[in-house]
Amino acid sequence: MPPTSDRRGSPGRRMAGGALFAASLLLIAVPLPAQQTPSGQMIELELQTRDPESGVIRTTRERVDPSRVGVIAVDVWNWHWCKTATMRVDAFVPRINEALAAARSLGMTVMLCPSDVVDLYVGQPQRERVLSLPAVEVPDTIAVTCPPVPDAGGCACGRERCAGNYGWDGMHPDLCIGPDDWMPDTRAEVYAICQERRLTHLIYVGFHTQVCLLGKPMGLRAMKSAGLQCVLARDMTDAHPGYDPARGFTPDLNTEQVVEHFEKYLAPTIHLQNELGKLGIWKADFIGDSVRIAPWGTDQRPHLFEEDVVVTLSAPLQSDAGIHYTLDGSAPDTSSPRYSSPLHFAASTRLRSAAFLRGQQVSRESGGTFVRLGAMPETPDVHLGDLEPTRSVGFGHTHGGVVRYAGDAQPAQEDTSNRGGPIRINRRSYDRGIGVHAPSAMDYAIEPGYERFVALAGVDEHLLDRSNGSNLARYPSVSFKILIDGQEVAASPVMRIQSPAWRFSVDIPPDARRISLITTDGGDGSREDFADWADAGFVLGHEPEGPR
Repeated sequence: MPPTSDRRGSPGRRMAGGALFAASLLLIAVPLPAQQTPSGQMIELELQTRDPESGVIRTTRERVDPSRVGVIAVDVWNWHWCKTATMRVDAFVPRINEALAAARSLGMTVMLCPSDVVDLYVGQPQRERVLSLPAVEVPDTIAVTCPPVPDAGGCACGRERCAGNYGWDGMHPDLCIGPDDWMPDTRAEVYAICQERRLTHLIYVGFHTQVCLLGKPMGLRAMKSAGLQCVLARDMTDAHPGYDPARGFTPDLNTEQVVEHFEKYLAPTIHLQNELGKLGIWKADFIGDSVRIAPWGTDQRPHLFEEDVVVTLSAPLQSDAGIHYTLDGSAPDTSSPRYSSPLHFAASTRLRSAAFLRGQQVSRESGGTFVRLGAMPETPDVHLGDLEPTRSVGFGHTHGGVVRYAGDAQPAQEDTSNRGGPIRINRRSYDRGIGVHAPSAMDYAIEPGYERFVALAGVDEHLLDRSNGSNLARYPSVSFKILIDGQEVAASPVMRIQSPAWRFSVDIPPDARRISLITTDGGDGSREDFADWADAGFVLGHEPEGPR
C-alpha cells in the first residue's frame, strides 16, 4: 500500500542550535536537461486570451528572448488549513519541478516566493541575494482592474469543511531550489530583480490563483501594474478551492473558471508543458501528476465524516486517460473498476487510484483515507476527574524518582486542558475531562458496576489563542487508544487541531480489572501535542451479584 500521508518539511525543522544549517545542505541539486537552447536564441510562446463578452478563445504567438523571462512560483507551501488544498499542492510539485528545471536550462530567471514565511530563509543565498540589490522606484504604469474574480472559499472538503488556521511555515519539502534562484517577497524586490536581470516577461506558476498568485505583493496584478508582461501558466496553477458535489462543482472546475477569468480580463495564459515540449526539453515519459481526490484525506489528516461522503476523482492533465481505483487495499490496474462518476462512501474506506492510457500507468498513484465517526456516546455516570488513576505518566522523563515534564507540558489535568484553560475540541468547550500532552498514559481500576467506558477525544485548541497559534496549528497530531487489561480494544485515527472529537463507547468485559487510556503522537513528533479526553468516564450497569 503506498503511503497516503502528506509529508511536510519546514525550515524550522532544519535548525541546529537555533541557526539554519549551511545553505548548501538545504539546496537540492537541479540537473539540467540534456538539450539546451543556445544562448540568445529566441523562443515562441503561444498566448491564449478570451473575448470578455463571448468567451471565444483567441491565440497569438510572441517571440521572446528566454534570458529576458522570469518564472515566479508563488506560495508552493508545505501546508494549508484545508487538507485537500494541501494535497493538491503536493500533486503539482513534480510538475513544477520539471518546469523550473527546464526554465533554468533556457536561461530564464527563477523566483520562489513563499509569502508570509520568507524570513525563515534568512542566510540562504537565494534570499540574501535579493536584499543586496539596490532599491529602485517601482512605477505604476498600468491600472489593473477587472470584475471580481470567482472565489470558492478555500476549502475543497465539502460538507466537512476545514477550519481556517493557516499552518504553513515553509515551501514544500520536495520543491527543488536552484543555487541561482531568487527569493523575493515584495513588489519592489521583484521589480529590482527584473531591473538587475533586464527581464521583460514574467510567467506565473503556483497557488491559489485568484488570491495568492494574483493578489500578493509579488503577484501578477502588482507586477502587471509595474509594466511587466505577465503570463499565467494554466497547467501549473490551482485556484483557491471549493467543492460542492451536489451541483457538480469541483476544485478542477473552479480552477477552469478562474483561468478563464484571467484570460478575459487580466493576462494571457500558456500551457507551459506544451511550450517546453516544443523545445524538446520536457521529458516525453514524464509521470509526475497524481489523480486528484476531493475531499482528500490521508493517514496523517484523515477525512472524518458523519454522513455519507461523496468523493470525486480527476486527472485534468491526462484528459485522455482513464482512472481506475480499488477499495480493498490492492494496487489499481486496468482490471480495477474504472471511475465514471462520484463515489459514495458510507463506511470507513481506504482508496487507491491511478490513471492509465493504452494499458500503461500515466500518473502517480494517489491514496485517500476516509473514516466514519461513530454514534455520540452517553454522558458518563462516573467522570474520570472524580477518580484517582493508578498510573499517570506524560511527556517528559524521570530522574531520581522525580518526573520532569518537557516543554510546556504538565501532568494530566482534571477538568481543564493540560495548560490550565477550558477543555476545547473543534470549537466546543467541555466542563469535564482530562487534559494531557502526548505521549501520555493513564490507568484506572475497573470497579464493579462499570458497564461501558465513554469519551470524546481530540486535540485541544488552546494553541489557537496564542498570538502565533494559527501558524503552529500544523503541528498537533495525536492518536488515542484504549486498552483493557493490556489488550487494545479501541483506537482513533490521527487527530488534528479542529478535527471532530473521536467518539469512544467501549463495553467492559465482566472480569476486566484495568483500563488504560493512551495518547500518542501522530507519527511526526510530539510538538504541541496537547489533547483532551472530554466527558470521559464510566456508564454504570447493574451491580453484579456476589464477589468478583
